[in-house]
Amino acid sequence: MKKTVFALTIASLLSAPALASKEGFYIGADLASNSLDGDSFDTGVGLVAGYDFQVSPDVVIGVEGEYRHYGEDSESYLGDTAKLKAYSYGINVKPKYYFNDNFYAGAQVGLHNLEEELKLTIDGHSGKFSDNNTVLSLGVEAGYDFNRNASVKGGYKSLDSDYGSFYIGANYKF
Repeated sequence: MKKTVFALTIASLLSAPALASKEGFYIGADLASNSLDGDSFDTGVGLVAGYDFQVSPDVVIGVEGEYRHYGEDSESYLGDTAKLKAYSYGINVKPKYYFNDNFYAGAQVGLHNLEEELKLTIDGHSGKFSDNNTVLSLGVEAGYDFNRNASVKGGYKSLDSDYGSFYIGANYKF
């Protein structure tokens, strides 16, 4: 009897579909359409590296470092110019819910250091001004895992309610 129970247990384990682990290190990149205070800014890029922790079959919590370049914008009036560049770097926590094995949606919250540099040229004289602040980053994201390693993602992030980014990109998990 014990041999029969043991054989049935082994057979059921072998025939059950394996839980595909979504845990692991990843890197990613994206392109973003950015805005500053609701006005169109420049196209930017984002780079991430992180780790996904699978806490249940449907829930994954990611912790990642992010660098985001918001690009630059310039204005000219009667020969005077103003150029603004901005970028941020920080850490994000990203809980994700998987609706099936491939499609997920989630949120993002993070702390970032925002660096802004303003270059003014007035009557042929130039000056640079820079500022950096620690700010809150909030966002939403949806994505699709093609397989264990490759995925695409898209979403929206705001930084200190001043900068906003609609982005689309890809991640590679090791």
